[in-house]
Amino acid sequence: MTQPPFGHFQPNPAFLALLHKCRKLPATWWGKQRAQRIRKKVLKDATLPMDLILEGAALRCFLTDNISERGFVFMPWRFDFDERAFLLSHLPSDGVFVDVGANVGIYSCLALTVLKDKGRVVAIEPNPPVAERLAFNLAATANHNHSRCQITSLQKGVSNQAGSFSLFLDQSNLGASSLKGGGETEIQITCLPLLDLLSDNDIKHVDAMKVDIEGAEDLALVPFLEYADEPLLPQVLIFENNQNQWQLDVMSALKSRGYELHKQTRMNYIFTRKLSDSKP
Repeated sequence: MTQPPFGHFQPNPAFLALLHKCRKLPATWWGKQRAQRIRKKVLKDATLPMDLILEGAALRCFLTDNISERGFVFMPWRFDFDERAFLLSHLPSDGVFVDVGANVGIYSCLALTVLKDKGRVVAIEPNPPVAERLAFNLAATANHNHSRCQITSLQKGVSNQAGSFSLFLDQSNLGASSLKGGGETEIQITCLPLLDLLSDNDIKHVDAMKVDIEGAEDLALVPFLEYADEPLLPQVLIFENNQNQWQLDVMSALKSRGYELHKQTRMNYIFTRKLSDSKP
Protein backbone atom coordinates (compact mmCIF):
# COMPACT_ATOMS: atom_id res chain seq x y z
CA MET A 1 0.00 0.00 0.00
CA THR A 2 1.41 3.37 -1.07
CA GLN A 3 1.77 5.87 1.75
CA PRO A 4 1.22 9.61 1.35
CA PRO A 5 4.50 11.52 1.00
CA PHE A 6 6.30 12.81 4.09
CA GLY A 7 4.75 16.09 5.19
CA HIS A 8 1.20 14.96 4.49
CA PHE A 9 0.48 14.51 8.20
CA GLN A 10 1.47 17.91 9.48
CA PRO A 11 1.00 18.48 13.24
CA ASN A 12 -0.81 21.58 14.34
CA PRO A 13 1.14 24.51 15.81
CA ALA A 14 -0.22 23.91 19.32
CA PHE A 15 1.16 20.37 19.30
CA LEU A 16 4.54 21.55 18.04
CA ALA A 17 4.74 24.16 20.78
CA LEU A 18 4.06 21.54 23.46
CA LEU A 19 6.47 19.12 21.83
CA HIS A 20 9.31 21.63 21.81
CA LYS A 21 8.54 22.44 25.43
CA CYS A 22 8.86 18.75 26.30
CA ARG A 23 12.12 18.32 24.45
CA LYS A 24 13.70 21.24 26.31
CA LEU A 25 12.82 20.05 29.81
CA PRO A 26 15.73 19.14 32.12
CA ALA A 27 16.88 15.54 32.46
CA THR A 28 15.63 15.33 36.03
CA TRP A 29 12.88 13.54 37.92
CA TRP A 30 10.79 16.72 37.68
CA GLY A 31 11.46 16.99 33.94
CA LYS A 32 10.35 13.41 33.39
CA GLN A 33 7.12 13.90 35.35
CA ARG A 34 6.35 17.14 33.52
CA ALA A 35 7.06 15.59 30.12
CA GLN A 36 4.81 12.61 30.85
CA ARG A 37 1.93 14.93 31.80
CA ILE A 38 2.35 16.97 28.63
CA ARG A 39 2.65 13.82 26.51
CA LYS A 40 -0.54 12.37 27.98
CA LYS A 41 -2.41 15.59 27.22
CA VAL A 42 -1.08 15.77 23.67
CA LEU A 43 -1.80 12.15 22.78
CA LYS A 44 -5.34 12.38 24.12
CA ASP A 45 -6.34 14.81 21.39
CA ALA A 46 -3.71 14.20 18.70
CA THR A 47 -4.47 13.16 15.15
CA LEU A 48 -2.01 10.41 14.29
CA PRO A 49 0.32 9.71 12.62
CA MET A 50 2.37 12.90 12.57
CA ASP A 51 5.28 13.81 10.31
CA LEU A 52 8.06 15.31 12.40
CA ILE A 53 11.62 16.43 11.71
CA LEU A 54 13.67 15.90 14.86
CA GLU A 55 17.44 16.32 15.00
CA GLY A 56 17.54 16.02 11.23
CA ALA A 57 15.56 12.77 11.15
CA ALA A 58 12.28 12.83 9.19
CA LEU A 59 9.94 10.45 11.00
CA ARG A 60 6.31 9.50 10.50
CA CYS A 61 5.37 8.99 14.15
CA PHE A 62 2.47 6.82 15.29
CA LEU A 63 3.38 7.16 18.99
CA THR A 64 0.72 4.95 20.59
CA ASP A 65 2.32 1.56 19.89
CA ASN A 66 6.05 2.12 20.23
CA ILE A 67 7.78 3.15 23.45
CA SER A 68 11.08 4.01 21.76
CA GLU A 69 9.33 6.33 19.36
CA ARG A 70 7.48 8.11 22.16
CA GLY A 71 10.67 8.42 24.16
CA PHE A 72 12.66 10.00 21.34
CA VAL A 73 9.85 12.36 20.35
CA PHE A 74 8.98 13.65 23.81
CA MET A 75 12.04 12.98 25.97
CA PRO A 76 15.19 12.80 23.81
CA TRP A 77 17.28 13.64 26.86
CA ARG A 78 16.14 10.34 28.35
CA PHE A 79 16.04 8.11 25.28
CA ASP A 80 19.59 6.80 24.65
CA PHE A 81 21.02 10.31 24.81
CA ASP A 82 24.63 9.28 25.53
CA GLU A 83 24.48 6.39 23.08
CA ARG A 84 23.21 8.53 20.22
CA ALA A 85 25.71 11.31 20.90
CA PHE A 86 28.63 8.87 21.03
CA LEU A 87 27.58 7.15 17.83
CA LEU A 88 27.19 10.36 15.85
CA SER A 89 30.50 11.79 17.08
CA HIS A 90 32.42 8.61 16.19
CA LEU A 91 30.77 7.57 12.91
CA PRO A 92 32.98 8.58 9.96
CA SER A 93 31.25 10.48 7.18
CA ASP A 94 32.13 7.65 4.78
CA GLY A 95 31.42 4.95 7.37
CA VAL A 96 29.15 1.94 7.55
CA PHE A 97 26.53 1.72 10.30
CA VAL A 98 24.71 -1.55 10.96
CA ASP A 99 21.49 -1.34 12.98
CA VAL A 100 20.33 -4.75 14.21
CA GLY A 101 16.78 -4.43 15.49
CA ALA A 102 16.33 -1.06 13.85
CA ASN A 103 12.72 -0.59 14.98
CA VAL A 104 11.31 2.45 13.12
CA GLY A 105 14.80 3.73 12.38
CA ILE A 106 15.68 6.35 14.97
CA TYR A 107 19.36 5.37 15.12
CA SER A 108 19.57 4.68 11.39
CA CYS A 109 17.92 7.95 10.43
CA LEU A 110 20.20 9.91 12.75
CA ALA A 111 23.20 8.14 11.20
CA LEU A 112 22.03 9.43 7.81
CA THR A 113 22.43 12.98 9.10
CA VAL A 114 26.23 12.55 9.42
CA LEU A 115 27.01 10.09 6.62
CA LYS A 116 28.00 11.48 3.24
CA ASP A 117 27.71 9.99 -0.24
CA LYS A 118 30.19 7.16 0.39
CA GLY A 119 28.55 6.13 3.66
CA ARG A 120 26.15 3.26 4.17
CA VAL A 121 23.33 2.37 6.55
CA VAL A 122 22.22 -1.24 6.95
CA ALA A 123 18.97 -1.39 8.94
CA ILE A 124 17.67 -4.83 9.97
CA GLU A 125 14.09 -5.22 11.25
CA PRO A 126 11.99 -8.41 10.95
CA ASN A 127 8.55 -7.25 12.14
CA PRO A 128 6.59 -6.49 8.93
CA PRO A 129 4.64 -3.33 9.96
CA VAL A 130 7.68 -1.91 11.75
CA ALA A 131 9.92 -2.71 8.77
CA GLU A 132 7.49 -0.77 6.57
CA ARG A 133 7.71 2.27 8.85
CA LEU A 134 11.50 1.91 8.95
CA ALA A 135 11.81 1.95 5.16
CA PHE A 136 9.56 5.00 4.93
CA ASN A 137 11.51 6.92 7.58
CA LEU A 138 14.86 6.11 5.98
CA ALA A 139 13.68 7.36 2.59
CA ALA A 140 12.12 10.49 4.11
CA THR A 141 15.26 11.31 6.09
CA ALA A 142 17.51 10.74 3.10
CA ASN A 143 15.31 13.04 1.03
CA HIS A 144 15.19 15.70 3.76
CA ASN A 145 18.99 15.71 4.09
CA HIS A 146 19.61 15.39 0.34
CA SER A 147 21.62 12.29 1.20
CA ARG A 148 22.96 9.91 -1.43
CA CYS A 149 24.27 7.55 1.23
CA GLN A 150 23.62 3.89 0.39
CA ILE A 151 20.66 2.54 2.37
CA THR A 152 19.95 -1.15 2.82
CA SER A 153 16.77 -2.08 4.67
CA LEU A 154 16.41 -5.80 5.47
CA GLN A 155 13.22 -7.43 6.73
CA LYS A 156 15.06 -10.28 8.44
CA GLY A 157 15.74 -11.54 11.92
CA VAL A 158 19.21 -12.21 13.31
CA SER A 159 20.02 -15.35 15.27
CA ASN A 160 22.84 -17.84 15.70
CA GLN A 161 21.57 -20.05 12.89
CA ALA A 162 19.58 -19.81 9.68
CA GLY A 163 15.95 -20.86 9.61
CA SER A 164 12.36 -19.96 10.38
CA PHE A 165 11.82 -18.66 13.92
CA SER A 166 8.85 -17.48 15.98
CA LEU A 167 8.79 -13.76 16.65
CA PHE A 168 6.57 -12.85 19.59
CA LEU A 169 4.87 -9.49 19.15
CA ASP A 170 3.78 -7.00 21.77
CA GLN A 171 1.07 -4.98 20.02
CA SER A 172 1.21 -2.22 22.64
CA ASN A 173 4.96 -1.81 22.08
CA LEU A 174 6.09 -3.05 18.69
CA GLY A 175 9.72 -2.42 19.60
CA ALA A 176 9.49 -5.12 22.29
CA SER A 177 8.99 -7.95 19.79
CA SER A 178 11.38 -10.78 20.59
CA LEU A 179 12.56 -14.23 19.55
CA LYS A 180 12.59 -15.17 23.22
CA GLY A 181 8.87 -14.87 23.92
CA GLY A 182 6.83 -12.46 25.96
CA GLY A 183 4.40 -11.19 23.30
CA GLU A 184 0.77 -12.13 22.87
CA THR A 185 0.99 -12.69 19.08
CA GLU A 186 3.34 -15.04 17.25
CA ILE A 187 4.51 -14.81 13.64
CA GLN A 188 7.13 -16.72 11.67
CA ILE A 189 10.17 -14.84 10.38
CA THR A 190 13.30 -15.77 8.46
CA CYS A 191 16.51 -15.46 10.47
CA LEU A 192 20.14 -15.54 9.43
CA PRO A 193 23.39 -15.22 11.35
CA LEU A 194 24.69 -11.66 11.24
CA LEU A 195 27.79 -12.67 9.26
CA ASP A 196 25.59 -14.23 6.57
CA LEU A 197 23.46 -11.10 6.31
CA LEU A 198 26.54 -8.92 5.94
CA SER A 199 28.08 -11.24 3.36
CA ASP A 200 24.85 -11.49 1.36
CA ASN A 201 24.79 -7.69 1.10
CA ASP A 202 28.48 -7.31 0.20
CA ILE A 203 29.44 -5.62 3.45
CA LYS A 204 33.16 -6.04 4.09
CA HIS A 205 33.72 -3.31 6.65
CA VAL A 206 31.68 -1.96 9.60
CA ASP A 207 32.44 1.20 11.58
CA ALA A 208 29.61 1.20 14.10
CA MET A 209 26.84 -1.17 15.13
CA LYS A 210 23.79 -1.05 17.35
CA VAL A 211 22.08 -4.26 18.50
CA ASP A 212 18.70 -4.13 20.25
CA ILE A 213 16.73 -7.33 19.78
CA GLU A 214 15.02 -7.73 23.12
CA GLY A 215 17.06 -10.42 24.81
CA ALA A 216 18.47 -12.16 21.74
CA GLU A 217 21.58 -9.97 21.56
CA ASP A 218 23.71 -12.95 22.55
CA LEU A 219 22.48 -15.00 19.58
CA ALA A 220 23.47 -12.23 17.20
CA LEU A 221 26.72 -11.09 18.78
CA VAL A 222 28.58 -14.17 20.00
CA PRO A 223 28.84 -16.03 16.64
CA PHE A 224 29.64 -12.73 14.94
CA LEU A 225 32.44 -11.92 17.38
CA GLU A 226 33.86 -15.43 17.17
CA TYR A 227 34.15 -15.59 13.41
CA ALA A 228 34.16 -12.05 11.95
CA ASP A 229 37.22 -10.89 10.05
CA GLU A 230 38.97 -7.85 11.47
CA PRO A 231 37.45 -5.25 9.10
CA LEU A 232 33.93 -6.33 10.07
CA LEU A 233 34.50 -5.65 13.78
CA PRO A 234 33.06 -2.18 14.48
CA GLN A 235 35.01 0.35 16.50
CA VAL A 236 31.75 1.39 18.21
CA LEU A 237 29.34 -1.28 19.43
CA ILE A 238 26.16 -0.33 21.27
CA PHE A 239 23.80 -3.01 22.52
CA GLU A 240 20.95 -3.40 24.97
CA ASN A 241 21.69 -4.90 28.37
CA ASN A 242 19.49 -7.99 28.61
CA GLN A 243 21.93 -10.22 30.47
CA ASN A 244 19.14 -11.96 32.40
CA GLN A 245 17.93 -13.46 29.10
CA TRP A 246 21.26 -14.33 27.50
CA GLN A 247 22.38 -17.94 27.17
CA LEU A 248 25.73 -17.20 25.48
CA ASP A 249 28.67 -15.37 27.07
CA VAL A 250 28.64 -11.99 25.34
CA MET A 251 31.19 -10.37 27.64
CA SER A 252 33.84 -13.05 27.12
CA ALA A 253 33.32 -12.87 23.36
CA LEU A 254 33.82 -9.10 23.46
CA LYS A 255 36.99 -9.38 25.53
CA SER A 256 38.45 -11.99 23.21
CA ARG A 257 38.19 -9.56 20.28
CA GLY A 258 39.71 -6.61 22.10
CA TYR A 259 36.61 -4.66 23.10
CA GLU A 260 36.57 -2.44 26.17
CA LEU A 261 33.57 -1.01 27.99
CA HIS A 262 33.29 2.71 27.36
CA LYS A 263 30.09 3.28 29.31
CA GLN A 264 27.12 1.46 30.78
CA THR A 265 23.97 3.56 30.57
CA ARG A 266 20.50 3.03 31.96
CA MET A 267 19.58 0.58 29.20
CA ASN A 268 22.66 -0.17 27.13
CA TYR A 269 26.37 -0.86 26.88
CA ILE A 270 28.76 1.18 24.76
CA PHE A 271 31.87 -0.81 23.84
CA THR A 272 34.81 0.40 21.77
CA ARG A 273 37.63 -1.30 19.97
CA LYS A 274 40.83 0.27 18.72
CA LEU A 275 41.24 0.39 14.97
CA SER A 276 43.61 -2.39 13.99
CA ASP A 277 43.07 -2.68 10.25
CA SER A 278 42.50 -0.14 7.55
CA LYS A 279 39.50 -0.41 5.26
CA PRO A 280 39.90 -2.85 2.42
